[in-house]
Amino acid sequence: MGKTYFSLSDNLNFSGKAIKIKANSTDPPIKEEKKGRAYFNNDFQSQIYQSILASQPQLAFAKNDSIIQVETDIRFLNSSAQVGRISIEMTENDGFLVKSNVALNKVTTGAVDMGAAQVEEKEWIVVSGMQVEGFKYQFIETALHDIDNLILEGVDPANITWIVFVHDYVYPPRNYDRERFSKTAENLGINIEFVENRMEFIHYINTKDQNGCGTLREKTKIKYLSVFAHGQTPKFTGGEETQLSFAYKLNSIKKGEDENECEDENEDVEDMINFRTPEIEELDEKAFCSDVVTRFFTCNTGTADKKGVRFAQKWVNKVGGVVFAYQNARSNYIFMNATMGEINIAFNNPGRRFDISVADIVNGTLAKCHDILDERSTELITSIMGENKRETAKYIAENIIVYPVSEEWKIKQERKKDRDREDEHGIQYGYSDKGCLQYPMLNNLGGDWQIILGTWPEKRGFLKYERTYDE
Repeated sequence: MGKTYFSLSDNLNFSGKAIKIKANSTDPPIKEEKKGRAYFNNDFQSQIYQSILASQPQLAFAKNDSIIQVETDIRFLNSSAQVGRISIEMTENDGFLVKSNVALNKVTTGAVDMGAAQVEEKEWIVVSGMQVEGFKYQFIETALHDIDNLILEGVDPANITWIVFVHDYVYPPRNYDRERFSKTAENLGINIEFVENRMEFIHYINTKDQNGCGTLREKTKIKYLSVFAHGQTPKFTGGEETQLSFAYKLNSIKKGEDENECEDENEDVEDMINFRTPEIEELDEKAFCSDVVTRFFTCNTGTADKKGVRFAQKWVNKVGGVVFAYQNARSNYIFMNATMGEINIAFNNPGRRFDISVADIVNGTLAKCHDILDERSTELITSIMGENKRETAKYIAENIIVYPVSEEWKIKQERKKDRDREDEHGIQYGYSDKGCLQYPMLNNLGGDWQIILGTWPEKRGFLKYERTYDE
């Protein structure tokens, strides 16, 4: 089959995803006349590649990643040849209808007079700090919950990187935690990076390499970054500057545990790992997309320090985009595995690994009632159908009786099973690959009364920050 050539018309629908192309079949033009024309093999009616030379302006649509609201982005890419994956169908009057999104990637079509254009990829980064006491997978599960949501929103898992801060005290080799984290990343289809100090973290952000080498970051920009960890501010929780405390309390606990070992007890591990306000200046603005979204699920990251400086504001002023952070408040992780129904209330029970909500109590009660009904209904139906039909009666009882609990409760029970599973070494995972049920919440008024009084009448909450030039 030969090629059929078409001329793009000006009849473009800018408000939707469909673009009509008015076309007339002609004889193949001479070579020099191909410039500025779109052509394709008409044997393929669906999901074909259309090659468009540089002189023909094209329409692209920005993808809505459900992170922030985006508007239709009309780009005219005139500097290089383009390729777009499209679906074309025949219409009346010898026309064609382009039905799919025609966002175009910058690649070369092999034109001898043009260099290959750069492909700018995007990366979504989710960071887990360390929890050195209590439930050590606290920041693991919340990060995995965020990753699960990103995937559900349509982000390609291959474009997601999970950065996990590690130390042998928190994740000792004998427990194979890092091996399990890698297996989880493999199961989800995401990338994983283990970092041991803040310099490796900074290097990865700036260069996409923990050693600070290479040029990968020039082609892959950070679209999204979320941080699940402790946060400290000098006003209320100590330290010289507001910081992302990836190794909170590791110094004191480690010294107590390692006092009989030869290791230098004076080693300041937290100083090597925690990321403080001054380190923001070491970030490369060019590593980020102009519309990057950063979300800090860390305590007081938006709270002003003793000098009036806010970590979140310094961050957004440096890298751009928008930032969400807790201002004059702590982030509360204790309800991360509580179900939340219409009665969105939870109870803080000190000493429990997870706290419970009203929805947990209601669902738990209904689940027990359902089990009782199942058993009694099985016996009743068996008495009618006969003992030889007991399995049938059991099936009817379990499936005909309406299951009363919420869908979220069912998910919670599955996550419990995930935590109890064992790896190949016979060690329990301790966490679920899909993470917990909830994001961290704003801490209650009773727990934050000192912060509230100390910052009154400033705003309090998980607030949005945009770039300013006051500082």
